[in-house]
Amino acid sequence: MVSMTRYSVDVAGIPVGYYKEGRGPALALVHGGTGHPETSFAGLLEDFTAQRTVIVPGYSGSDLTPLPEGGTDAIDVDLLADQVLGAIRDAGDGPADLFGISTGAVVAAAAAARAPELVRRTVLLGGFTHYRQPWQRLLVRVWRRLAELDANAFAEYTLLHVLSDAHLDAMTARERLALRAGLAPTEGMVALIDFVAKVDITEHVAKIRSPTLIIAMKHDQLVPVRYARQFHAAIPGSEYVEIDSGHAAAVEKPAELRKIIEEFLA
Repeated sequence: MVSMTRYSVDVAGIPVGYYKEGRGPALALVHGGTGHPETSFAGLLEDFTAQRTVIVPGYSGSDLTPLPEGGTDAIDVDLLADQVLGAIRDAGDGPADLFGISTGAVVAAAAAARAPELVRRTVLLGGFTHYRQPWQRLLVRVWRRLAELDANAFAEYTLLHVLSDAHLDAMTARERLALRAGLAPTEGMVALIDFVAKVDITEHVAKIRSPTLIIAMKHDQLVPVRYARQFHAAIPGSEYVEIDSGHAAAVEKPAELRKIIEEFLA
């Protein structure tokens, strides 16, 4: 990861950690539920920080920010969105462009709706309005149960869903092992899986006013294309593009993803 300076800001009594580096227009990167702020954007940071002031907040559930008192039951999308917005305000470089991945796309969408004055443009990759369809609920139940029963099986199950079959087959055993090691279930990760099972941002997305781009992945096994298209349809005036990859497009197609983001934010 590009060397970044760590900061902290109090948001509703919770110390929210975030990184900041670079110079230029502000860009806030919002990580996913199974990713970490330090590694989620590793294939993109060098280029982004060369042109922009990059802010990488860690919302509750990440290793930068503790869970609220009450744990999972106290987590909701407004809390996480306010943590992201708190980091942007504290960084003092707003209004900022937002780029959110997966669960981070859900949080970023809510942030864009809650504080339109702080958000210039929004890019949402692998996002969704809710995760309550029968297929989605079944996936989350298995995922959550594996976290309780077998940490290795949980990590392998996660790896199967975040990468396309072609990309996974092309990796070396060492590369697969390295990725799997970062996917062992933590208390924060499990809390965010529980959050995904209950979140619904239908009311939030209708209020988004910033120009918004939805990026879907053709081989996404966590947010299949049909759900990405529903997400796009729910956000007024949003644009839509598909990438030929699995859910982790930042891992599989970083150059293509970076080009799409830069062109939209220009």
